[in-house]
Amino acid sequence: MNMNNAQKIVDKIKNDNIQPRPQWTFTYSEWLKWASYALFVVMGSISFSIILFAISINGFDMLQHFEHSKLESILVLLPILWLATLIIFLGGSIISVMHTGRAYKYSFGKWMRLSTGISMAIGSMFFITGGARWLEHQFETNIESYESLLEKKSAIWSQPELGTLSGEIVDINEDTIRMKDWNSNLWTIHTTDAFVAPVLDMQAGTQIKLNGKLLNKTTFKAEKIRPWGGAPGKCEQ
Repeated sequence: MNMNNAQKIVDKIKNDNIQPRPQWTFTYSEWLKWASYALFVVMGSISFSIILFAISINGFDMLQHFEHSKLESILVLLPILWLATLIIFLGGSIISVMHTGRAYKYSFGKWMRLSTGISMAIGSMFFITGGARWLEHQFETNIESYESLLEKKSAIWSQPELGTLSGEIVDINEDTIRMKDWNSNLWTIHTTDAFVAPVLDMQAGTQIKLNGKLLNKTTFKAEKIRPWGGAPGKCEQ
């Protein structure tokens, strides 16, 4: 039986004129797959770093103030474009490495955890060193249709009917402040019993973000007052 199988293989080689491939083609193919894996992991790490930047810009502490479900709120805060690219690049890295000669050493789950861990580690370093902010600025500057994270932040923190408001302090009274939002609308903010972040320098010209309740079209009851953070907003003069 074994001889028959061997003869069939020999006959097929002769009939199909199969020629041996040089070893360097296998080596090149292997290196190409590992290079693809590395590229996908690095691109995934960049996506992860921008997601970290989005979290630092918006902060998840505001989720409790949204009237949507937690999932809907998270999707509002996270940049969907970068979340999608992270998933795509992680998937690409797994597909690349699973076709290498060493893939058998680990299960699919282990490769997924390894790739995710590497992407998160590199992405965290990229975020800490300011790379994510720089790259996000490049997208904002050079891609006309791209909505920057700071624009998204301004929109998220300009929903008084949902309990968020932001802008620049105009003047301060004992229990109220007057604030100009990013559209130059003036607001009277009631601050009695409101939590004020210790790091906040409450004076005219300071940019702030508020959690609280809308009282009427120009009046807002603040529950939390914190510094705007990140890059300065764009209040029109």
